[in-house]
Amino acid sequence: MKIITLVDNSSISKKLATEHGLSLYIETEKHKILFDTGKTDLFIQNAEKLNIDLKEVDFVVISHGHSDHIGGLVYFLKINQKAHVYLKKEVFTNHYYSIRNETQKYIGYASELFDYNDRFVFIESACNVFDDLILITNFDKKYAEPKANKMLFKEHDFKLIPDDFHHELIFVIQTKNGLTIFSGCAHNGILNIVATVKRFFPNLQINTVIGGFHLIDNNEFVETESENEIKFIGEELKRLTPETIYYTGHCTGENAYKILSSVLNKQIQKLNTFVKLNLLKDEKNN
Repeated sequence: MKIITLVDNSSISKKLATEHGLSLYIETEKHKILFDTGKTDLFIQNAEKLNIDLKEVDFVVISHGHSDHIGGLVYFLKINQKAHVYLKKEVFTNHYYSIRNETQKYIGYASELFDYNDRFVFIESACNVFDDLILITNFDKKYAEPKANKMLFKEHDFKLIPDDFHHELIFVIQTKNGLTIFSGCAHNGILNIVATVKRFFPNLQINTVIGGFHLIDNNEFVETESENEIKFIGEELKRLTPETIYYTGHCTGENAYKILSSVLNKQIQKLNTFVKLNLLKDEKNN
């Protein structure tokens, strides 16, 4: 399995631009996959520079309904005529906003997406399997959600109420020796995501977890996790999955990454635009 980061908040290549968003290109033996689309068409521009033909993508997953993950979808659908897009229906049943210093900002989908209704597959069952691809919609709630969620809202009956993140899903790819988990922002909590996957697949090894953890750095807009709380997350990840490698970027702040690294050591790596992962362990061992 090959994974290339098309968009993240930072880049290891001067040739590839960045934005506050996430988009991953994934190749398995059976599929060419796009996981999230960033905020704009930047992921398409970066893919072209990397000689990746997004017209050949056959499977798209949208992790949740925020614009830094679904904003580029309309541009993708204009250039790709065949891929179906898998997401939760709640992405479109609510409008999503952030509020910072009493300033309200829309962070949901573009209405132009309704022109492509026939391309969407809405996932409702708790666990869905397509070949080696798995979509999970129901989250365990044993652990706390990220504190930065408190500045995120959805519109209900013309009023803004706290976002419950029912529009988020978990994407998993099963290989011969285990699982790779993809997280957009982990608004439901990275510990809850890992615990949920372990509940559905108790006998399978989680080899890799890739994506944002929504552990933002301290700021004036909202309360964030303390150093001890972030250390606890790292310790629990290590306990739950002692052999798993974590690749994180986007909404995982630099301070949070530093603290997690002090606990997880080599189990955690930085995710940036142009990071290429070749997860070939399964193929080589079989």
